[in-house]
Amino acid sequence: MPKRKSAEDEIDDLVDDLEELDEDEDVEEIEEDEEDPDEAPKARRTRKTKARKAKVEREGIGTKEVAEFLGIEPRQLRMFLRAREFQPKDNREGRYHWSSLEDPEVKRIVKEVQAGELEKLNKEKLASLKGRSEKKTTAKKTTAKKRKVAK
Repeated sequence: MPKRKSAEDEIDDLVDDLEELDEDEDVEEIEEDEEDPDEAPKARRTRKTKARKAKVEREGIGTKEVAEFLGIEPRQLRMFLRAREFQPKDNREGRYHWSSLEDPEVKRIVKEVQAGELEKLNKEKLASLKGRSEKKTTAKKTTAKKRKVAK
């Protein structure tokens, strides 16, 4: 009959086995961390991207070029064009588009901006905004006074 190991011996053997496993895992982790320079890099996962539409080459100029010519921001020019009710040439996309800086409509826009119409428009908008904010503050003050009187 084989001799039975005592409980303490069995526990010691299990602990020794666990320590050996831990040492083996450490060696494997170190080996994984050190990459071989001869080895090809692992292929990374790539995301599938949607096919982008090719940009349409446009002939002529748009608000960017006209604004650059005038020395203002394209946003300011678009605001000016909307205020003066210029209609975009490309109604489907809502883009302003002209053949060149020599286009009669561009010449008219340049004359108006250089004559100070843009600054005049900006001042009008600022005044209307100030008027709206003053109306709001006076309305708030009057309602606050009414509340105080009611109490």
